Amino acid sequence: MSKRPAGSWLPRGLIALRERNFVLYVIGQFTSQLGSWIELTAVSWIVYEMTNSPFLLGLVGLFRATPTILLALYGGAMADRLPRRVVLMCTESTMLVLSVTLGILAYTGKLEYWHLYALNFISGTLQAFSVPSRHALYSGLVPREAMSSAVTMNSVSVRSGGFIGPSIAGLALAYGGYSLPFFINAVSFVAMLTALVMMKLPKKDEAPVKHPSIRKGMSEGVSFVWRTPFLRMALLLELATGLFGHNTALITIIVRDVLGAGPQSLGLLMSATGAGALLGMTLLLILQIKQHGRLILTLGFIYTALWAGVGLSPWIWLSALLLLALGMVDSMWGVTRNTLAQLLATDAMRGRVMSIVMLATRGSSQMGRVQSGFTVSLIGAPETILLGAGVIGVAVAASWMKVRVPEYIGKPVVPETEEDPEQH
Repeated sequence: MSKRPAGSWLPRGLIALRERNFVLYVIGQFTSQLGSWIELTAVSWIVYEMTNSPFLLGLVGLFRATPTILLALYGGAMADRLPRRVVLMCTESTMLVLSVTLGILAYTGKLEYWHLYALNFISGTLQAFSVPSRHALYSGLVPREAMSSAVTMNSVSVRSGGFIGPSIAGLALAYGGYSLPFFINAVSFVAMLTALVMMKLPKKDEAPVKHPSIRKGMSEGVSFVWRTPFLRMALLLELATGLFGHNTALITIIVRDVLGAGPQSLGLLMSATGAGALLGMTLLLILQIKQHGRLILTLGFIYTALWAGVGLSPWIWLSALLLLALGMVDSMWGVTRNTLAQLLATDAMRGRVMSIVMLATRGSSQMGRVQSGFTVSLIGAPETILLGAGVIGVAVAASWMKVRVPEYIGKPVVPETEEDPEQH
C-alpha cells in the first residue's frame, strides 16, 4: 500500500501548505507584514498630525517611491544573481534596526517629521532589493502545480496584516504614543528572520547565478514583460490604479478633515480594506478562476464605482462598507496579476520580472500619495477621489478595447514570440 503524501487531504486551493518551507515563509511573512502595516498607518497619522499639511503628508510617498523606481530593476537583476535568502536576511535585519531607532527617537520626544521621510526613503531602497528576492524565493518553495495556491496564500498573509495591523496601530497611537508602533514593527521582523534561518533550501537555491551583465539582465526582464501582451495590459492598469486609487494618505485626510474622526477611525477604515482583501482571497481559493482577462477588466470597472462611492460618502459606516468591498476587488486584481507573472516567468528570470511588477505596483502607489496630497491641496479630498476614479475608469475602458478581450479570453497567455517560456 502506497503512502499518501503529506498534506494530501488539503483542498487544491491550499496545496502550497504541503511544503514545510512555504509554511515557514507564510508565517514569517504574515508577522512581518502585520508590523509593516502598523508602522505604515502610524507614520501617515503622525506626519499629518505634526504638519497639518496634505502636501507634506503626500511627500511621504515620494520618499518611498523614488528609490523603488530608481532601483527596482537593479534589485530584480541582483535577486537572480545572489542567494535570495542572504539578501532577505540583510534587508530584514536593517529594517529591524531602523524601526528600533525611530521608536527610540519617538520615546525620547526627539522625533521630527523629516525623520519619517528618511525612514521611508531607506525602506524604499531596501524594498527594491527585498521584494524581488522574496517573490523569487517563495515561488521556488513549491512545485509549479501549486504556484497559484502559493501566490494566493502569500497574498492572504499580506492582506491579513493589512486587516489587523491598522487597528492595532490606531490603538497603539491612542494609548502608547508615537513610539509603540515602531517597537511593535521591530519585533515583527524577528519572525521572518527566524523563518529564513529554519528553511531547508536546495543547494542550487543558495548558490549565486552568473549572468553576462546586470544591464543585460535588466533589459531581458523588460523585454520579456513588454512582449507579453496580457502582462503589459495588467501592469499599465496597475499604474493607473496605483497613481489614482486608494492610499493611506488620502484615507487619512478623509478621516480627519471630511469625517471629523481620530486615529481609531483611521484604523477601522484601513482594517475594513484589509478585511475585504481577505474575502477576495477566500473567493479566489474557492473558485480557482481561470479567465484572467475578463476578471481583471471587470474588477477594474467595479473598483472605479466603489472608489467614487468613497469620495461621496459622508458617514464612517458607509465608508467602511465601501472600503470593505474595495479591498476585496483590489486584492483579487492583484493576485490574478501576480499569478500570471509567476507562471510566465522562468526561474532564471523570476527576480527581474517580479521587480517590474513591483515597480508598477509599489512605485505607482507611493507616487499616488504624492499626487493625492498635491491634488487635495488644490481641489479638496472628495474631488480628488472622484477625479481618480474617472481616470481609472477611462484606463480600464481603453484596455478593454485595446486587447480585444472577448477574443483574448481563454487563449494561452504567452509572450509574443514563437518560443515557449517554459522551455528555458
